[in-house]
Amino acid sequence: MPASEAQIRANQANAARSTGPRTEAGKAISRQNSLKHGMSGGGVVMHRNDLDEIERRVEAFETDLKPCSPVGLVLIRRMATLSVKMETSTRQEFFAQAKQVRHAVDDFDEARLDEADDLYETLGENLRKNLRKLRKSPEGVDRMIEAWTLLRADLTRDPKPYWTARHLQDAANLVGLSIDHVRNTRLGALARGVIGDFAELSDADGGSLDEKGRREWSVRQLIARIDREIAELEEHRLTLDFETIELDRAEAGERALFDSSKEATLARRYESEAQRHFFKALNEFRKVEAECLERAANEPTPPPMPPPPPRLGSSRDPRVAASPSYESGPISRDLNLMGHDRRGEFDRISPEPPPRMPG
Repeated sequence: MPASEAQIRANQANAARSTGPRTEAGKAISRQNSLKHGMSGGGVVMHRNDLDEIERRVEAFETDLKPCSPVGLVLIRRMATLSVKMETSTRQEFFAQAKQVRHAVDDFDEARLDEADDLYETLGENLRKNLRKLRKSPEGVDRMIEAWTLLRADLTRDPKPYWTARHLQDAANLVGLSIDHVRNTRLGALARGVIGDFAELSDADGGSLDEKGRREWSVRQLIARIDREIAELEEHRLTLDFETIELDRAEAGERALFDSSKEATLARRYESEAQRHFFKALNEFRKVEAECLERAANEPTPPPMPPPPPRLGSSRDPRVAASPSYESGPISRDLNLMGHDRRGEFDRISPEPPPRMPG
């Protein structure tokens, strides 16, 4: 049902009000909504703890390397970011590996069960190969016994057996036959007799019985056949090499030390990429800083500025310096007694004596 004009306008109004985060802090948080590990990309979206560590390393690198150029400062931040990425990747790989080791035994058992289920589910696609693999493991044998047991349960269901073409196909596959090749076999004849098709049965196979009696006879014979198959599988299970299986199970933790999972593989790749780019940035930093120092060394040194001329009457005025009353005399003694600096007072006293008044 198409939306009405009023609904369309209401949806547009709601969309206009929903503009997402507006502040820089809100946008920064929103950028981390889909953050998984922050190790790929250029480091724009990273964990807050990693950002704090990057800033700390920027300060430490600047103190240690003492860049003299703006490009050096940029490369220092780049190296700080890459060094954090390297360590984050290493931690990710370690945690993934530790988890795999902790669950190695359980994963070993689960993998064997999954393999048995997969082999049985695809049994009709490759009968010989899958049956051979199923019979080589306790889990595979147990899966076959379970399948025969389910067929037996359907045959003995009250008030009458539940038996279809699917049951016949499963029984045929369990003995290594396809649905087409099970015809004209003892198993196929009994399976068809359960549903009232006695064409492949001989007169000796309950031929003197009525239809109901002959179907019941077929059910009993088929149950006996299933019981023989189950007994054979249980006997075969006892011949399997359980000692080797337990040894493999005990060594599962050691094998898990090499983690081939997707998470660990990505962590190793990110660590390798960060390490490669870190040393590339370090080489670029050394080159840029060497060029900066070379330019500074080749720049001409400006000549020293000449000293300003002495002020008249100052301590640097040669006339004052040559005056014997500058270092001693009644004026100097009087100023010393008053607690004044002699040189400062001489700066304010004219070296020329005042003119004598007539009379």
